Amino acid sequence: MRSLATAARLTVAALAALTLLASSRSQSTPSQPQQPPGAWNAAPPPSTAMAPSAAAGLWRTTFGAVKIEEDGASGVHGAWLYEREGREIVGYFGGALDGNVLRFTWREPAQAQPGEPQLGGEGWLVFEANAGKFSGRWWTHNRDRQGDWTGERGAPLGAAAPAPTPGFGDATYGGAAYGAGPF
Repeated sequence: MRSLATAARLTVAALAALTLLASSRSQSTPSQPQQPPGAWNAAPPPSTAMAPSAAAGLWRTTFGAVKIEEDGASGVHGAWLYEREGREIVGYFGGALDGNVLRFTWREPAQAQPGEPQLGGEGWLVFEANAGKFSGRWWTHNRDRQGDWTGERGAPLGAAAPAPTPGFGDATYGGAAYGAGPF
């Protein structure tokens, strides 16, 4: 009788241990809702080592010409320029680099204009420094607009920058009038 009771207790203890083990494994990998590719909140891939200087320079992008400059030890900022309805639109972005991944905030137009709404939001870019390109995502603060942002080098490294392009109020592209500081 004693051995039967001992065997029953051991069986119950073994089942409890197996249940705890299975429970701990399922809790260690909580299920995260999968985001569709291209969703505004899709996370960038893990970063790899890259010097901030590798992001600096001129780029041709899906939002027109972009110039990026280093901003401190791990930051960059930049401005983009494109034409819409016969007007040049200048936007500004800036953020911190974690290796080759830039997490940024942006605004467009770069400088608020009387009577015009100013859009703003966030995003991320992943630089492929050796390939001379980047890709990423952007979205507005209220998440009503989102999209992809890709770019490739607009001029070889070390090449002279093109002459400044006039912008709003005849200030030069990327100038202090756009809130981006001198380029």
